[in-house]
Order: sequence, then structure tokens, then C-alpha cells
Amino acid sequence: ERVMLLRGGRGGLGNEHFKGSTNIRPKESTPGVPGEEADFHIELLLVVDIGIIGLPNAGKSSLLNALTSAQSRVGDFPFTTLEPALGNFYGLILADIPGLIEGAAKGKGLGHKFLRHIERTKALVHCISSEIDDPVKAYRVVRNELELYNKDMMGKSEVIVLTKVDVLTKEEQERKLNLLKKITEHVFPISILDDKLVKEFGNALTRKFKS
Repeated sequence: ERVMLLRGGRGGLGNEHFKGSTNIRPKESTPGVPGEEADFHIELLLVVDIGIIGLPNAGKSSLLNALTSAQSRVGDFPFTTLEPALGNFYGLILADIPGLIEGAAKGKGLGHKFLRHIERTKALVHCISSEIDDPVKAYRVVRNELELYNKDMMGKSEVIVLTKVDVLTKEEQERKLNLLKKITEHVFPISILDDKLVKEFGNALTRKFKS
């Protein structure tokens, strides 16, 4: 699609235009017409298959890196990621969306900037850190911000990933997974230190979103 934002100028006629057999050194010319001018703010919105979302420090970047050849910055502190990072997972384009916080829909923590990218995703992978005591509350914080920003985003297909499960006992892992399974049956435990869990989740991802 082509859109004309401004019209360009029109050049005038130089002295060569008036040159002839009886006027070999013309001094005539006509002025040109200047083009239109304006200032524009152009914003790129990503169009991706799956957006990886969650609170800050939820393991989103680590998950993207584990699934793809992306090298999204990872750090043990919030807001390590300030711009979406992309990765290709067997033809699915994944985007690591910077962390959302309570109040994001009102612009807190660059929320509007991050939420706009989520609008263009086809599906969501919602990461929740095992380090959080109440995973359901963490889930609802992010979902509430999505709803406040744009109710249409609530209809996107979604899976939940409980990240960093290596820090949990088996009993704690089961308890938190069961809490999240009350929201949806599509809940997966992940530790980037466990290749088997990463592979199982990757297989589930392709089955669900490439069918």
C-alpha cells in the first residue's frame, strides 16, 4: 500500500531552456515551486505470530533464547528488555515483549509502548516466574492491563508457562501448576536448565499454533 503524505516541489526553468539560435546566452529563468513540509512521528508496530508476555523478570528473554537463536539480553533485574526482541522458531515468529507492570494500561513503565506491540500478535505465551508466591495474582495483573488497554486482546489464544521451576521442590511445582490449571489446561513448566522441558514445550507450541 502506498500513501502520499506530502507533495514534492516543482522545478523552474533554467536559462538553458530559453537558449536558441538568436539567444545563445539567455538570462531568463522561471522560479520553481517549493514542496510541502511537515513533521511526522512514525512508529513501527511488530507483526508476529506469538508474543511472550509477563511481569518484569519473568524469564521471557531466557525462554526466547532457549527456543530460538535470538540473543535477547538477560539479567537478574527488572526491565532488562526495553525493546521487543524477535526469534524464529520453526517458522513461527516469536517476540519477547518487555515486562508489563500494574498501571501499564495508563502508561506506567512505558506500558503503552509495550502494549501496542501485543496488539499485533496472533497468540500469547504468558510467562510467570516460579519465584512469585501467588502465580494466579501475577497472571491477573498482566491480564487486567491487557483488558484495560484493549478488550479485544483478551480473545487471543494463550498458553501459560511457569518459568524457573528448578528453584521449586516437586511439591511446590505441582501446587503452582495446579493453581494455574484452574485458569487454562494449557500450562507448561519450564527451566532453561532442563533441555527436556524446553523441548516438550517447543513441541507443544508447534502443535498448537502451527496446526
